[in-house]
Amino acid sequence: MIQRVQSLYMILLAIINFTLIFLIDSSSASSLPESYFGEFRFYINEYFFFEIITLLFVITIFLFKKSKIQLNVLRFIGVALVFGLINLLDERSFQDSFKDPGLYYFIISLILIFMTFKGIKKDQAIISSSNRLR
Repeated sequence: MIQRVQSLYMILLAIINFTLIFLIDSSSASSLPESYFGEFRFYINEYFFFEIITLLFVITIFLFKKSKIQLNVLRFIGVALVFGLINLLDERSFQDSFKDPGLYYFIISLILIFMTFKGIKKDQAIISSSNRLR
């Protein structure tokens, strides 16, 4: 399980989301500035976005024997992150969006999810090729 590169990507994603749980708090005095994640901050605070995403990544790590379910969960997380990215880019001017650190979270997460997809697809190809040889 841990020797698979996609598990390492998912662990990295879980660690990133777990640290953001503590960095972004509902009280603005003890957390990062309000500009981080902009209007998307409401969804992060009120609907426990990072907690749910972190839990989904941890669950997905242990679904290594069921790659189709793993891919579907990752697709769901990817769609949620794309909607968050669209919301982040939609709420302010184009130049201000590139200065927002929340944008980096979405880009890094989407890149890591894409790399996880590639790793899982590669494993599936190896398994299917070994099944053909039997």
